[in-house]
Amino acid sequence: MPRPKKTEEEIQAMREKILDVTLAIVKEDGPDAITSRAIAKRLGVSHMSLFTYFENQAAIISALRNQMLSNWSSVFEKIKERALTEDIPPLVKELLGMLVTYAKDNPNIYRMGWVVPEEGNQYLEEGQQKKLIAADLLANLLKLGMERGDFAERDPLLAATTTLGMVNVPFILFHTGRIDDPVFRDRMVDEVLSAAMQYLGSK
Repeated sequence: MPRPKKTEEEIQAMREKILDVTLAIVKEDGPDAITSRAIAKRLGVSHMSLFTYFENQAAIISALRNQMLSNWSSVFEKIKERALTEDIPPLVKELLGMLVTYAKDNPNIYRMGWVVPEEGNQYLEEGQQKKLIAADLLANLLKLGMERGDFAERDPLLAATTTLGMVNVPFILFHTGRIDDPVFRDRMVDEVLSAAMQYLGSK
């Protein structure tokens, strides 16, 4: 007798469970530890059953990245709402500080988001688009600051991408082995945050 067809709610619930387990693996063991067998083992199912819910392993990782980007988009939107009644430069500094804190507190998730490339041409292109979305969110905030005269006039998207690049450099150097001392990395982060605000022309 064939098994009853799963409802959309059941399918979505299982997809969420798969993503939760994948995130747990990343946090504990790093992105290199993600395999369909590792995910399935934690869920107590066969690894092939995962592909009822996702096309392949790369699709699971891509969905997890999308989920994390969505969470950060919510953070950006809350900052943007505050920008309607608050000064922009302190909000930008606060936001950059949040990114730094997140990178320090979640090193394996950071590695997955910014250091480890996505697999497959389709997901590689999607990954590049996701990073552009993050820059675009910051660009909207910078544009508002430029309109108020808080920042130097320049292309907002270029300014946002440059700023994110500056802030990420110490962590990328650290996670790729160019810097091996976290204390030195954090000193560099402090210097970069100051330099980023100066670059934006914050008064």
